[in-house]
Amino acid sequence: MTYIPEARIEARAASLRQQHALVPGFDVEQLLDDLGLGLVWEPIPDEPGSVVLGQLIPEQQLVVLNEHHLDELEKKSGRLRRYTIGHEVGHWELHSDNARSGMLSLLTGDRTWCRTGSADPAERQAEMFSASLLMSRDELLAALPRPPWRGWRHIYQLADTFLVNVTPMKIRLEKLGWMHIDDDGTPVSGAKPTPTQPALFEI
Repeated sequence: MTYIPEARIEARAASLRQQHALVPGFDVEQLLDDLGLGLVWEPIPDEPGSVVLGQLIPEQQLVVLNEHHLDELEKKSGRLRRYTIGHEVGHWELHSDNARSGMLSLLTGDRTWCRTGSADPAERQAEMFSASLLMSRDELLAALPRPPWRGWRHIYQLADTFLVNVTPMKIRLEKLGWMHIDDDGTPVSGAKPTPTQPALFEI
């Protein structure tokens, strides 16, 4: 798997957002249509130790969502479904050059999976792409309350604005260095303070 820098993933997602004039809470299924990708629900067996939420079949230009997890994917206006589709769009944009150019890969029928808890580099890259696509850096920065701020209320409000679950919003803000969790378990604006190094000798 080719290493893709995070900055390149962020830029690729930003380019897609600009190209399709996407706004917070945009219609992910319309984006699939615009990209020429189909969407179906099918039963997909989970794998040992991980839940399979969806998959991309590049040669068929098809995103498949796992109907075994329909209830979970459709909770809260389909927020997990949106995130999973964003993940599969990430695979399409980052890992499916042959299919996008009309060439078949050597592994005809090959599928790219969306699995929870996977350490596969391609899965991590698609995860970063989905976060960047659904929670645009610039739009998220504009929606942040003026610092200093603290409390979960702000995280929930941002999650509602961008139609994502609270956990990915928390992770996105932490990764951007715009918030951290304090010792009381409360979100606080700004990056986590660097611990001060204790003096080697007491005077």
